[in-house]
Amino acid sequence: MNARAFRYRARGFTLTEMMIVVALVAILSAVAVPSFRDLLLNQRLASTASDFIAALSLARSEAMKRSQKATLTATGRDWNNGWEVATAVEGDSAVLRTFNALRTGIEVDAGTGNGFDRSIAFDANGFSRASAGCVTFRASTGRRSSVVLSVSGRARICDPGKKGDCGGGSCGKG
Repeated sequence: MNARAFRYRARGFTLTEMMIVVALVAILSAVAVPSFRDLLLNQRLASTASDFIAALSLARSEAMKRSQKATLTATGRDWNNGWEVATAVEGDSAVLRTFNALRTGIEVDAGTGNGFDRSIAFDANGFSRASAGCVTFRASTGRRSSVVLSVSGRARICDPGKKGDCGGGSCGKG
């Protein structure tokens, strides 16, 4: 075999090799994409619960800082549409921060918890005496995450599906 023939033979891929690689990539993609979608939705669920905790913390800290009532209210009387933190100044409501509607694939699970009756109020001492309860968010994967608020104003995240974490599907007591 001469040097010229060897040089041409050593270059490139054959059509068969390329088709095998394309088939392997397609198979791996078909397996990985559904798992990645579930991972993405579960991360959105965790992010939503954390955002709700942040809103509760903001309302509580503003109530204590201003020595007046602060509220966290569902936009349009539905937590799925988002929520806002507001204070009442001499009868006028001042919105401090508005949170966006829930992302695609995440919704409020109305069957679990009381949803705080669409509003949470903190007094000047940071207590939520009349607003204790929980709201549960559910991803389209079926996973749920509850935000439980105690009368003292302490909020925590729990999994209503785990026994002992926040009760047998009812959010438990704050």
